[in-house]
Amino acid sequence: MAKMQADEVGPQLAANILNWPPSVQRTAVEILLGRRGWTGAAMELLEQGQLQITDLSLEQRTNLQNHPNEEIRKRAMELLSRGGALPNADRQAVLTEYEVATHSSGNATAGKQVFLNVCAKCHKHSGEGQQIGPELTGMAVHPKEELLVHILDPSRSVETNYRMFQVQTIDGLTLAGMLGGESKTAIELIDSQGQRKSVLREEIEEMKGSRLSVMPEGIEKEITVAQMTDLLEFLTQRGTWLPLDVAKVATVASDRGMFYSREAEAERLVFPEWKVQEFNKVPFQLVDPQDGQRANVILLRGPRGSLTERLPQQVELPVNAPGRAIHFLSGVSGWGFPYGGDKSVSMIVKLHYEDGTTEEHPLRNGEHFADYIRRVDVPKSEHAFDLAGRQIRYLAVFPEKALKITKLELIKGPDQTAPVVMAITVETR
Repeated sequence: MAKMQADEVGPQLAANILNWPPSVQRTAVEILLGRRGWTGAAMELLEQGQLQITDLSLEQRTNLQNHPNEEIRKRAMELLSRGGALPNADRQAVLTEYEVATHSSGNATAGKQVFLNVCAKCHKHSGEGQQIGPELTGMAVHPKEELLVHILDPSRSVETNYRMFQVQTIDGLTLAGMLGGESKTAIELIDSQGQRKSVLREEIEEMKGSRLSVMPEGIEKEITVAQMTDLLEFLTQRGTWLPLDVAKVATVASDRGMFYSREAEAERLVFPEWKVQEFNKVPFQLVDPQDGQRANVILLRGPRGSLTERLPQQVELPVNAPGRAIHFLSGVSGWGFPYGGDKSVSMIVKLHYEDGTTEEHPLRNGEHFADYIRRVDVPKSEHAFDLAGRQIRYLAVFPEKALKITKLELIKGPDQTAPVVMAITVETR
């Protein structure tokens, strides 16, 4: 029925909706809200009290608030306000109300259940959940106060990849989600349920981007302060392995050419699956480049390549934990050994400690780093994965102090290589 376009189908669905079990009702509501000519029928059910505003998901309420039709938007705002489901527009007031959750110790086990019930449909943590929004496994490097802002005010600082797009099609469909990919002839939207919808450009009547996050505001309507305390405890819980969020500072997508041409097949490092990979019993959290749409590896500036000469010379990542060892899926570079200067410094790992001191670990071409294009072995790193004939290697750096490491810097050395870092995992003390 969702594929039908006749105007009378919507009212017929609405007239029968109360006769169906909850799972079918939810599907019917999705269908009504997904077609411009039928949304009014859903609004009438809500206005008449046959459906409650709480029967709608948080995402559906947000989409109605931002509906492209002005009349629908106005009716939705009135309903949400009347039903107490309208998120407080003053997000700072909500943050102030929930701030106590950052100063209290919660129950991490209960927090995991909150994650599974509320967050897992869009986020992954330790292999559980859906990979739509950012990976949350490495969130323990961030303080609770910072995480609270991202949860309660998701649009305050949102990455381009996770911004909301709304599409109206010529045949009346209303779609919303983040842009999963695009070509000259079509786009792909990913909604908050992880469903992908491909739309031909010729079928699009109107497409609007926004600065809003695909993660909706108003999660305080679903999570109490006590539950938020438990959730933050779970997200900041540190085990033995602490993956760092490479996506925040990644510079290129490794499923495209990285050095001379984006089209070059030989310049790519592609895993068969972008999931947690283990080497030497160390888990590494990979970032999915999403078919070239998302930077997923750190590639530092190399003076020889037309693409690499414009890249940054250094990046930094928060750690906020004492480290026994820092493990890298790396050890390869453009123009690496046997090319380039033997024993020259390719990259420096600089550690910043909580007492203000720093410590540098120089990694050298021909010792730690080798060329990526094929397997080339060097003494201070190990061959980890064969990627269609190309290689990624493993190496580790050992901090000299037991103090908390506040942040880690990766700094390009003075030689002619372009070092690649695929993933970093801190082994905590």
